[in-house]
Amino acid sequence: MTVSEIMQSYCVKVNGGSGVLVNAMTRDYSYVLTAAHVIFEKRDDIVVLDYQETPLGVLSVHIPPEWIDSKLERYDFAILKVDYQERVAQSSLTASDLIYRSPLTLVGFPETERDSSDPIKEYIGHKISVANELVIMSLDGGPGTTTIRGMSGGGVYNVQGEKALLIGVEFQMDGTGREQQYGRVQCHSLARFEELIIANSSAPMIPAYLECFSNMRDRIFSFNVVEPNNVSNLKLELKNAADYLIENGLLPPYKVMEQYHSELLVDPTKLGDLKTYELWVAYLEFLVISVLIDQSGSADDSYLKGLERKRRLIYTSDGTNWIGHLEDLLKTARRLLDKDGTLIVASPEPAARVLPQTFRLEKVISNISVVPNKGPFPVIDSSESAIFKSFKLTHLEGLRNKCVVDIEDEYPSLQAGKLQSDLLREKLSEIIN
Repeated sequence: MTVSEIMQSYCVKVNGGSGVLVNAMTRDYSYVLTAAHVIFEKRDDIVVLDYQETPLGVLSVHIPPEWIDSKLERYDFAILKVDYQERVAQSSLTASDLIYRSPLTLVGFPETERDSSDPIKEYIGHKISVANELVIMSLDGGPGTTTIRGMSGGGVYNVQGEKALLIGVEFQMDGTGREQQYGRVQCHSLARFEELIIANSSAPMIPAYLECFSNMRDRIFSFNVVEPNNVSNLKLELKNAADYLIENGLLPPYKVMEQYHSELLVDPTKLGDLKTYELWVAYLEFLVISVLIDQSGSADDSYLKGLERKRRLIYTSDGTNWIGHLEDLLKTARRLLDKDGTLIVASPEPAARVLPQTFRLEKVISNISVVPNKGPFPVIDSSESAIFKSFKLTHLEGLRNKCVVDIEDEYPSLQAGKLQSDLLREKLSEIIN
């Protein structure tokens, strides 16, 4: 499908306006994001039709109570729960990540074109501003209210190559006077809808790939070796293990995200990283090597519960040297792990060290173990220092390099009857608990 075909396939009619289909972390329903005023036009009998004019059953409606009470424009958004739509595979982008004059595309059903053979229209433009989750978009050609009436509730996308990333939903023209309402529109970012979802205790929105770890299976264990055949059996053994775990009780990514949320991140304030594909590729690798080390028969919920105070993976999209964050990582380990636990960092750092230097680690531990004293000088809390020294900190890419890439020639020369994954287990166990 072309980018336009993808965007249009998620476009829906909602009464006299438009809407956009998105995923939910459940198979019980999907979401339609739209504008609240579109719902109020015909609230008792909401009609939702997809791009092929197929009716979608509306299960429930969520509207900010502030809109119901006051009709304030900043609350002009709504969510419909509709029958589950398996085909939906939306990708999204946080509006605050849009760069200056980012190209944007508004997709919807303008009133004047609804009975034509080509009822879905796209208006190209660019970002003017993003503030307080309100996106102002300038439309090329300066169309007025009459031209785009009916597109309220339509999805707004940032197109990057062959990818269409949903960033929000349009709800009105920008400008207080009619003479100002040409070529500029206001859009609510996805964060507004996420707040409404949380307020109604509903399933979060997700990219489709977070529905199952099988979507990451082909990307795991991409060892950067000189001769791929040296580790071909190892990759096969590890991928077969991943398949077995997925088929035997492994929680889907969105359930893991619900369970651990910001605890999966080096920087817990960067919640956008939770939907990063690379995090979940790394997490599947982490589970496979954990099961390998522990010689466990599964990675179900009970296994994860037993693992969480012993070994954790945390992710950052920051590609700078991970060892520069030792103090924060040690404090995270203290919060998440029991004594002797292992913290594995995943980040886009191809030359990451497998372990921090001992002298650097001891220096940081000395600094963070200092506590106030009744006397004139602080002292080092020896018990805290001992706990910090018990932790193992390592990097996932460093483990790949140390345990596989740097010794790739050892794998094809194993004695008969020994699996390549057995050698990997031995090498991993020398580094992590």
